[in-house]
Amino acid sequence: MDNILPPLIMARSVRGFSDCRRPGLREWEFDWRFADDDDSFQGHFPTYPILPGAFLLEMAQHAANHALAQSGQTGRRVTSVTRLRFQNPVLPGDTCTLQVAWDDLDAVQIRFTKPGSAVAHGILGTGPVPRHAGAPEVSAADLPRDPTVALKVLPHGHPMRLIDRVALDGTARAVAYKNITLNEPCFGAAHRGMDEAQLAYPLALLVESFAQGAGLLLSRRGFFADAGGAASLTVFGEFRGIHLLGRALPGDQLRHDVHLLECGRNVAHLAGQTSVGGRTVALFDDLMAFSIGATTLGAAGGQR
Repeated sequence: MDNILPPLIMARSVRGFSDCRRPGLREWEFDWRFADDDDSFQGHFPTYPILPGAFLLEMAQHAANHALAQSGQTGRRVTSVTRLRFQNPVLPGDTCTLQVAWDDLDAVQIRFTKPGSAVAHGILGTGPVPRHAGAPEVSAADLPRDPTVALKVLPHGHPMRLIDRVALDGTARAVAYKNITLNEPCFGAAHRGMDEAQLAYPLALLVESFAQGAGLLLSRRGFFADAGGAASLTVFGEFRGIHLLGRALPGDQLRHDVHLLECGRNVAHLAGQTSVGGRTVALFDDLMAFSIGATTLGAAGGQR
């Protein structure tokens, strides 16, 4: 079966599944094979490369939309993420399989696996494109904006540095900004024949950018250094209630309003929204983050 997914993404292998099967009327399976030097891992993280969890979300979104279209559900698409829980990382050289199934179109079940372990599982909501007026933005005019914080704090490397500037309000709130340009790697395949929908900023990068804003807020809580001062990383264990309300395009500026819901020693829950020019494009009900030692990821990479 032909792969009909759009070509724009940080690396083509993320959207371009290598195989697609339909074992049942409402069941689909998709495979991705990641080379040891796959571009999907660039900058995340430079020392311990793992596939960004947001990329799994993008893979699930487009695979589910493909399955819906091929099943005759052309009027529906993925419009929300009810839940996505991450269990094990995808590493360079892995082959990843996604199972998509539904009894109820409002609750599409997804499950990622790789040989020998579960990767992630969750539920996607589908429907027509929602109309949403957008929540009003909270003024950040009184918050200092520092363009150097992201570079100093986040462990990401090029091309996964997805925050340009941030304004931090103590330890409970952050407003982070990302400028989208047509010259970014994800638009490397853009051509004159593309329409606005095809030039939409990829979901994976939008969610990853919001998550980096959340990470900057958590840095105020010491999430990038453990009690002994050793390097730690902030990773996300579960997404709950992501609502996709619109698209962002080259030339737009993403504004992420991030709020801390609760925070323990190594686990935190955050929420917020992403907007463009006062128009809300995504809402985030609950992102669960936890702090993990960088050496732990290194050990995981060595156990493949």
